[in-house]
Amino acid sequence: MAEDGVLDHGAMVWVPHGQQVWKKAVVVRRMGDGVSAEVRLQPNDDGEWDKDDGIEKIVNIKEIAQMAGEVADDAMPICNVFEADGANDMCTLNHLHEPAVLKNLELRFAKKMPYTYTGAICIAVNPYQWLDLYGRELYQQYLDQPRDSLPPHPFALSAMSYVDMKRTQVDQSILVSGESGAGKTETVKIMMNHLASISGGGQQGTKVIDQVLKSNPLLESFGNAKTKRNDNSSRFGKFAQLQFDNVGQLVGALCETYLLEKSRVVGQAEGERNYHIFYQIFRLAESRMAELRLHGDASNYKYVQVGADAASSGIDDLQTLKETQDALDVIGITTEEQNAIFEIVAAILNLGEVEFEQNGADSEKCHVSNEEFVDNIGHLLQTESAALHSTLLERSITAGSESYTIPLNDEQASDLRDALAKGMYTQLFDWLVHRINKAICSTSNMQTHIGLLDIFGFESFETNGFEQLCINFANEKLQQKFNSDVFKDVQNEYVEEGIPLTLVTFEDNQPILDLIEGRMGIVSMLNEEVLRPQATDSTFVSKVLDACSGHPSIEKNRVNPMQFLIHHYAGDVMYTGEGFLEKNKDTLPTDMVQLLSGSRNGVISGIFAPTQASKRNSRGKNGKEGRQKGFLVGNTIAGAFRKQLSELMLTINKTSSQYVRCIKPNANKSAVEFNRCMIVEQLRCAGVIAAIRISRAAFPNRLPLVEFQQRFQIICPSALRDAEPSEMVAGLLKELIPDMATTMQNTKFAVGRTKVYFSSGLLQRLEDRRNVILKDHAILIQKTMHGYVHRKRFLRQRTAVVEIQKITRGGLQKNHYRTLRTGVIKLQARERGRKQRYLFALLVQRVRKQRAIEHERLRKIALEEEQERMRQKEMDEISERSHSDPQPEPVEDDWSDESDKEEDQQQRGPVSPRTLRALTEAASKVAEAESAARDAKSAAEAALDLNRELVSQNDRLRSTLSSNVAEYADAELLRENERLKQQVLQLQTKLVRSQEVSLISAKVVDSRITYREGRQFVEYKLQIETNTRGTLYVWHRYSTFRNLAATLQTKNGYKRKEIPELPNKQLFGNFSEKIIQDRVAKLNQFLEAATNAEYLQWGIRVDQDTCVYKRRVKSSSRESISTASTHSSSPRSSSRLSMKSFSFRRGSTAGN
Repeated sequence: MAEDGVLDHGAMVWVPHGQQVWKKAVVVRRMGDGVSAEVRLQPNDDGEWDKDDGIEKIVNIKEIAQMAGEVADDAMPICNVFEADGANDMCTLNHLHEPAVLKNLELRFAKKMPYTYTGAICIAVNPYQWLDLYGRELYQQYLDQPRDSLPPHPFALSAMSYVDMKRTQVDQSILVSGESGAGKTETVKIMMNHLASISGGGQQGTKVIDQVLKSNPLLESFGNAKTKRNDNSSRFGKFAQLQFDNVGQLVGALCETYLLEKSRVVGQAEGERNYHIFYQIFRLAESRMAELRLHGDASNYKYVQVGADAASSGIDDLQTLKETQDALDVIGITTEEQNAIFEIVAAILNLGEVEFEQNGADSEKCHVSNEEFVDNIGHLLQTESAALHSTLLERSITAGSESYTIPLNDEQASDLRDALAKGMYTQLFDWLVHRINKAICSTSNMQTHIGLLDIFGFESFETNGFEQLCINFANEKLQQKFNSDVFKDVQNEYVEEGIPLTLVTFEDNQPILDLIEGRMGIVSMLNEEVLRPQATDSTFVSKVLDACSGHPSIEKNRVNPMQFLIHHYAGDVMYTGEGFLEKNKDTLPTDMVQLLSGSRNGVISGIFAPTQASKRNSRGKNGKEGRQKGFLVGNTIAGAFRKQLSELMLTINKTSSQYVRCIKPNANKSAVEFNRCMIVEQLRCAGVIAAIRISRAAFPNRLPLVEFQQRFQIICPSALRDAEPSEMVAGLLKELIPDMATTMQNTKFAVGRTKVYFSSGLLQRLEDRRNVILKDHAILIQKTMHGYVHRKRFLRQRTAVVEIQKITRGGLQKNHYRTLRTGVIKLQARERGRKQRYLFALLVQRVRKQRAIEHERLRKIALEEEQERMRQKEMDEISERSHSDPQPEPVEDDWSDESDKEEDQQQRGPVSPRTLRALTEAASKVAEAESAARDAKSAAEAALDLNRELVSQNDRLRSTLSSNVAEYADAELLRENERLKQQVLQLQTKLVRSQEVSLISAKVVDSRITYREGRQFVEYKLQIETNTRGTLYVWHRYSTFRNLAATLQTKNGYKRKEIPELPNKQLFGNFSEKIIQDRVAKLNQFLEAATNAEYLQWGIRVDQDTCVYKRRVKSSSRESISTASTHSSSPRSSSRLSMKSFSFRRGSTAGN
């Protein structure tokens, strides 16, 4: 690098790479020859490994500088430090060159940010997906707010054009270019919609924009086709002018088209299609197809079967046909005109089927081998079939006042047939554009306009012909306009900063334009060769190379004499001269013109009338001069295009222009693939790199003064750190380069009002000096931080060790304590077991003694009873023997009394005292049994009466409840029903055993804290509602509830979820008022759920000192409850139903 741009060791630069185009590298050393350097390739930012990473190689500095677009020949492209989503405007980058542009676009593409500014250019990378960036809420934002305050967007360009147009009353233009599939048409539509919305044109504006937008699918059907790069590629250029009145309202529009690709009508490349309309016509109704003399599908016709098959194109021709017909209606094209359009398209398809054969041995004449297609054409065009037949086989030549007819051979007739097809389609396309302009163009109140140019970008293929020369010629004209605008922007910036303009220069591409369109240029020589009868493509190429041999922008191909090389602004293009003359011809025989213009169909004759063609080719409806001759009367394509292009540039040069460059990120239409090779080629063709070179011709690097002061204050001497930015720059550069002139403006740097500008390499030297100091400071900071981090780590480790030791010792002691406690518990258990076994042995001995004594007592009683029974038996036998003699039976006297009985007894004889005593005891037992029976009968009858009364009352309540529910639905009766339900439930709970008291409800009404053995306990006062004892008040401890809950939730499979959980298990501690209140609420919830459980019945037995809760299974029906209540007096039944009891100390009671 030059003395101002010496690269220090370790500088990060970009170097060319085969696959990645540009790759980061670190400068290892500068070679001794001064023009090369040794670099080491670095990994990508995304961490993806590349086989070349770490390789050291020697590169040529001058070649890299030229490839990167650096101004200086010895300046390598320096790497920038990018934000995560890149820079909105790449002109703000410290180092702006091709690698920086490519890297910035890649970052933004990954973040779904397709738009980026490069000064005056808006670069639009096709995202291949619809992003949420075009909502109507953004329309006004971009109109009201400055451009730099919002993300890059085409709305910013359209808003700026609209504001400038209203403010200055100067026409505006937005020039959109890019290769096929880059998104040019969609970008134009986006800006067109924005302009229509913000212009406030009202209903009329909406109608105009609707017609303009509807013209797009119409023009796409007739001017777009499927190519290898794009399924809907525009094969023509378009300049749409939106017309506004003096207050900025949209009043109309005008559309001009350029360079329709006529050759596609008769032939397409493999994998491509003809224009869409040729396939849409086969989606018409069968009856209409028959009227158009068409049969089958597109595969039956040669003009549409050369390229890709319609069925495999992936395009919905039926849907696009509907859109085309809808657009024709919106534009205002009548039914008669629509019929004529389809008839012309059908005639072209039939024309492609016409074949010619030689007339025997006569090679100069031919005839049509399939006359039916000629008849079809005559029918469709409403011309004489004989005249059409003659026109296809002969050519008329007029010389002075005489006319000659020359027959055509089969090859010449085929060429004429194809020329007629191309001419008919081109004329139809021009007529459609004319009709669109007639419908939407304003002629009265148009004051200014905004033009949107949608034109093909620079093209360079393996084989480049006449079409590529015309397209690149147009791009050279536009690039000249672009260079001029960019240079003016640079001039304006330098004037505002106070920098002399003598320091700024740029190169113009006028020599290339002179080579193409000059008086002795390629176009002029091509037109001359077309007029020469003996001219060929070879003579044309030779003439061009001979006439331009000394021109620096053209070279001869020494291998192929039919090729020549032109040095365009976007790169070198090799053109092949084959086919130039034929493609440049735009003439048809006069008899063919007369035949078509003489059609019996007025619409068709009007379309092909030469005078109408001339009018349609004029500029709009305002009478301005346009093309003077019709398409069919002798113009050449190149000459007509040069004239159109001159008029276009004349219009654009009067406008203030904005620029959009559309970029196609990949050939696979992927939303994630970023093809660096493909994109960098488009950037070069779009002139972006050339614009960068112009904008930074004198001072490629710049920084705001404030940023310079903040960034380089660290390397300034202490005396300069508080100085003004301009003084700091001068002093710092003087110290850095002692022999440098330190005036504020020189060829090395310039200090403006807000920015400082540097020549190539100077800013990098400042950066290198700053990096050295930052590196030293970084080492010091790292050393300090490393010491701090390690000290903190040591302290944490020491604290952790102490904590681990504490936990370990505690764990060991806890294990030792648990071992001791386990041993003590085992010893206590063994001792208690021993004592209990001893006491049990004593109890067994005592029981055995008592059983022995009782057994002996019972044995003696039994013995005495046996003896007494024997004595009684003996006495009975004696008595029977004493009375064995028969006695007369006494006559019973109804009037006898007790005295008679006693006398009878005395007559029987004496009774022993033992017998008398036994009789007395038996009579006493009989009396007692009769009394007990009477009492039991009374109790049973009372219980049955009570049961019947309760059942009757229960039935009445149920009847009342059912009557209320059936007849009334208001809230008051519903509450009465609920009360009756509760009464029924309370009555049911009264059907319990006679020795138990039924529990109706229970709730906590008070609490207190007691102290036992130095601990706090909370006791709760329970209000208990019973069926017989009224209201009871009992104090509970919390542990009682825990035991009760455990029983309810675990025994006999009861559902745990139906009994609410009690609060925590803490039985004692420091209780706050809130804790007690929360626990009381939980206890009440528990008691309510436990009392109302469907499968539970609570009983209370109130003794003198205790109040016992019991639980038993509750039957599901009233009868089972009554049965359980009736038979509950049985001890066996009571023991079976009672499952567990909890006793607690009884407190004061209130009410019975």
